[in-house]
Amino acid sequence: MILRELEKTPLFSPLEPKELEEFARVCEEVVYPAGDVLIQEGRPHENLFVLLSGEVEVLKRVPGSRPRVLASIDAGRERAVVGEVGLLAENAATATVRARTKVEAIRIPRAKFRRMISGGNPAAYKLSYEVARTLARRLSRLDEEVAHTARELEGGGDVDLEAFRDRLMTEWSA
Repeated sequence: MILRELEKTPLFSPLEPKELEEFARVCEEVVYPAGDVLIQEGRPHENLFVLLSGEVEVLKRVPGSRPRVLASIDAGRERAVVGEVGLLAENAATATVRARTKVEAIRIPRAKFRRMISGGNPAAYKLSYEVARTLARRLSRLDEEVAHTARELEGGGDVDLEAFRDRLMTEWSA
């Protein structure tokens, strides 16, 4: 089952069948009931999750306010991945990912991924590259949105900060 699901996940598309099998061996199937937290902001997060079914929301603490929903992800529409940064970096999670409904997922623990890297596994290097490309696309999109908003502010235009936030957070899994 895990192998078939990885094959359907765009992040894993550059991997050859044998490489997908290697990842399938280190993956774990997990289920989270509605309300459970997959990743907690401020705490170490050490897993990448391939969401197979259900919905999650990505939340960010805002000083002086309650957490804000940055994105809602419905795995029923397409395979989505969360926790990419946690796979590569050892910093604390920058947002919370919470199940809105029952969520079925595949978890790749960072420790197992790191062992693949240490062993010189090409599949792990390919996945690292794909994660880096995904993060670079998000950063580029963020740069464009910030530049656009800065131009509007400098020009004395009326800036709808809610709309700005929404534009930043759309297409979360792109």
